Amino acid sequence: MKIQTTCPFCGCGCGMLLEVEARQVISASPQRSHPLSRGTLCTKGWNGHQIIHHPQRLTQPLIRDRKTLKPATWRQALTLISKRFAELRNQHGAESLGIIGSVKMTTEEAYLLNRFARSVLGTPHIDTLVRYDHAPSVRVLQEQTGYATATAGILDIEKASVLLIIGANPKAQTARIGSYIFQAAKRGVPVIQIDPRQQEHSAFYAHFLQPRPGTDLTLINAMLQVILANGWQDAGVLGVSHLRDDGLQRFTPEYAETVCGVPADKIIQVAEVFAKSGPGIILYGTGITQQANATAHVQALWNLALLTGNINREGAGLIPLLNANNSQGIIDAGLMTELAPGHRLIQSNETRHALKKQWSALPEKRGYTIQEMLRHAGGKLRGLYLVGENLAWAAPDAQAAVKALQRLDFLVVQDLFLTETAELADVLLPACSFAEKEGTFTNLEGRIQRVHRAIPPLGESLPDGEIFCRLARAFGAPFPAYDPKLIFQEMQSIMPCYEKITYAQLDHPGGVVWPAHAAAGDGRCRTLMGERRGALVPATAGAPFAEPPDEEYPFTLFTGRPVFHRRSGTLVSRSFTLDKEDAVQTVEISTDDAKTLKLRSGWPVWVVTRRGKLRCTLSATRAVAPGTLFLPIHHKSGPTQALMPATMENESGIPEMKLCAAKLETA
Repeated sequence: MKIQTTCPFCGCGCGMLLEVEARQVISASPQRSHPLSRGTLCTKGWNGHQIIHHPQRLTQPLIRDRKTLKPATWRQALTLISKRFAELRNQHGAESLGIIGSVKMTTEEAYLLNRFARSVLGTPHIDTLVRYDHAPSVRVLQEQTGYATATAGILDIEKASVLLIIGANPKAQTARIGSYIFQAAKRGVPVIQIDPRQQEHSAFYAHFLQPRPGTDLTLINAMLQVILANGWQDAGVLGVSHLRDDGLQRFTPEYAETVCGVPADKIIQVAEVFAKSGPGIILYGTGITQQANATAHVQALWNLALLTGNINREGAGLIPLLNANNSQGIIDAGLMTELAPGHRLIQSNETRHALKKQWSALPEKRGYTIQEMLRHAGGKLRGLYLVGENLAWAAPDAQAAVKALQRLDFLVVQDLFLTETAELADVLLPACSFAEKEGTFTNLEGRIQRVHRAIPPLGESLPDGEIFCRLARAFGAPFPAYDPKLIFQEMQSIMPCYEKITYAQLDHPGGVVWPAHAAAGDGRCRTLMGERRGALVPATAGAPFAEPPDEEYPFTLFTGRPVFHRRSGTLVSRSFTLDKEDAVQTVEISTDDAKTLKLRSGWPVWVVTRRGKLRCTLSATRAVAPGTLFLPIHHKSGPTQALMPATMENESGIPEMKLCAAKLETA
């Protein structure tokens, strides 16, 4: 028997079929009729199902007895959670409790967790790991369009006349999008790639720019300056003179060359190509959003798209490459401290009035982001409910994150496996995999698709949404039995972007791209914004990243996403096929630096930063520039993020975790 569902890995949202025999998922295959994936899956899609029946799956609740987690019943676990959270709330107030939700939940589950946190616990401290990836995108796009989402669809890539990729490796982490880009390049569409590391397909694209790490903002502003200086901007853009007079003049190509290391003539060339080729799409990733001044980076990309007429235009726009399968659904459901369901700001009086009608009560205070929760753990924050995320590997300065979790009075973790974070829990709740639940995932372009249950829950594990409902009832809240269809209908009543969608439509291959009232031929952004016009944002020079190289730490270390390993590795490392790939953690160094230091590829070395060190195998390559080191994130050999800083950008609350100073030591 084959069950139609949606891939649970990246933000592409490919269609998947699960083969089931005797209540066992034995294989996964692609849907041929899916309009986006078109009968394809990446290596994670083909092999990721192996986690479902992994022998390490958690199948019953566990409660800590001194230093040991011991089996318990659901009644015992939920009673203990409600008792301890109620005690902390009575002693320290509702603001002493925090919630961190998973980007892998269904949208219905995310909505329920949001409602549980704010209306039952009464805490404003609710966040998700979208914070670590694309908080600046959420802020800028919500401000400019009213919706924190891409302004172009994935299939618009086939209609674009020019593509700009910056701070991302689409082929590695959003493989289907990478394929569309590759096909566009083969058709002769000019593809511009900007990245401090030369990637596998960089030589195949029309233009590759390799700026020094941390200098992207200067490069983008230089492209804007060139476009304005030559009159290549779109005729209908307002506020051009204000942008020109607001400090952009000094970002000449010659100045940018001194900062970025990219030749001035190359900057002029790519600026002209992007401005004059026709409809263009900008695709960007965490190489942009995890830097210092990340919000300014996204604002500059918005300026570039708007200035060249690539907003409210078919085959054009901005696409933030959201990493997780349901990051967009999590944003839609408002599972971030500043958001409410439907992309509205939680502190808006109009939003609060509408929500109180449905939820009855809302906390008044501004909530903490993830990093703020960790900072206040053991002080203002006493209890934490952590769903489906392994902060011991995913958080920057991970050792500090572990110490923060250990300071808590009470920690609840809900997950599939006994992760490094779950081992710290006072109560551990067993959740279900995507194959054991119903609901929807929403891909990075807003495509809502069904997730179908292929097998019953393993052991005593439960879907996340069912756990939230049971826990709410343990607090005395009138949450009904978990029904994803009814939850979706409730979401529609307070989320305008989900209006005019029927649940039956979501069963069709490819589901529905919200908003469902989009007219044929309309660009996604035009439909979202209506008559609203985005504005050019004042240019900023930005600040250098917080930790530049010095005599003790002479290298700039930057991270990126490899093909086989992703996020905290919880799922990938438990697929026996994927786990065998990239078996050795490598650190890349330029061949020139390796020669100077008398190091050779294959030698064991320590990568050392101010937060710790990681043993790796050296790889000398021309792909990275002298003075830089490149590490893949989240390798099974050790948490790369433990080396990275947790300095937080004020505007969006994202940690500046992309770059830091480092040195090498022989192992």
